[in-house]
Amino acid sequence: MALRTHRGLVRIRRFVLGGALLVALDVAFAAIEVTEVVTPNLGTWFSGAPGRQFILNTDETVGGANAADYVVGALSGQLTVQKTQGPGSANITADNFVGFDGVTINAVPCRWHDQPQTTCDAPGITGALQATRTLYIGVDINTTVAHIGGDMASATYDITVTVL
Repeated sequence: MALRTHRGLVRIRRFVLGGALLVALDVAFAAIEVTEVVTPNLGTWFSGAPGRQFILNTDETVGGANAADYVVGALSGQLTVQKTQGPGSANITADNFVGFDGVTINAVPCRWHDQPQTTCDAPGITGALQATRTLYIGVDINTTVAHIGGDMASATYDITVTVL
């Protein structure tokens, strides 16, 4: 009788482990892949005093109070977001803003797929995940120091994509 009870417990263990494996596979099917295609770049602008504002829009135009100081080279960032199975939705948020060498970040303009431009700052935006979609990103900055010819300023931020 002890031997039969032991065999029954072994069968139950196999069933429970099999169930845990299916749960793990379900999580894997909900995965997404995010790839940076183009790094955003505000381009070249004229030297000038602190306190100027530049906005790199998602269509590679430069706006802001001092857009007339922009010269050339603006590139909107592009990320591809691909869901591996079935449609769904995601929250997309820009955070962890850090400016270097005399700039601060005010906001991160973004455009999901064919939607109009908005900002991805917290609480973020919600986008439909279907096959592969593109997230276009820019940056809204203010200068905090006087910049002269040859200066290099930069800013970084994180884009977080959370499957809902």
